[in-house]
Amino acid sequence: MYWLKFLQPYHKLANKEMEALSALLYYRSELSKEISNEVLVDKLLFSKETRAQVREDLGGMKAGVFNNLLTALRRKDVITKENKIHKSLVPKMDSGSNEFKLIFNFEIDETK
Repeated sequence: MYWLKFLQPYHKLANKEMEALSALLYYRSELSKEISNEVLVDKLLFSKETRAQVREDLGGMKAGVFNNLLTALRRKDVITKENKIHKSLVPKMDSGSNEFKLIFNFEIDETK
């Protein structure tokens, strides 16, 4: 959730949207520890079972409310039509690590 709060000026998500995306990112990370195939990870992340677990983690959210959140995330281009979380919002973490690095690269235009 801290990752998404830090990036809030970039993605402009509401709190409930960030909570849902945070839970999805958590399960994506957990699935990635066991499965190296990214296509399979994305497919399992949006499976009926994982979605039900995410809803439960979000306080027993009803399916309709959760589906509305997913639709909002798709409209904001956070989740693609193919049910993949936009790569820029997935933190890059080394296997077995509990931390990630956030690096900014600025290009300096000396002609201005």
